[in-house]
Order: sequence, then structure tokens, then C-alpha cells
Amino acid sequence: MPTNSPPKLVTDGPYAYSRNPMMTGLFMVIAGIGICFGSITLTIIMTPLFVFMSILEFKNLEEPELEKRFGKEYCEYKAKAPIIIPKIR
Repeated sequence: MPTNSPPKLVTDGPYAYSRNPMMTGLFMVIAGIGICFGSITLTIIMTPLFVFMSILEFKNLEEPELEKRFGKEYCEYKAKAPIIIPKIR
């Protein structure tokens, strides 16, 4: 959670496809490194574990704060955009 948060909810650009696009990119990088180095542990075990732990943190810490800050607007956005893995349209 940033200390200098934006005054309004951003829902366009990459945020239209994922509520946390920076984490989406990080997961792809971690999986890509695992694939490049042929690491089964990093690719098949650690990447999904990291995704799972990040989702837990986001749902339990960040989302309640965002719901308090932005209210109904965030709840509507939450219904449209997936948490991390973008939907292919």
C-alpha cells in the first residue's frame, strides 16, 4: 500500500485487465526465469506458491483498505477486473 496513494481510482490501461498488473508482470518474470534456467522447482512450485501468497495478502490487507477508501466504485471495479490473472477477451 503506497504512502502517497492516488486521489481517485484508476481503472484504465493495464488496470482494466488486472487489479494488480505489476504483480502479474512479476509472476511472468519469475516463471520465465524458471523456464530459462530449466528450474522445475522455480517454475512449478515457487511461482504458484508466490502467486497464492500474493493473492492472500492482496485480499486480506490491500482490498479492505481500497474498499474503505473508494467504496462502491471499487466494489464495481472489483467485479469487472480479475485480481491478478488477466481475462483474455
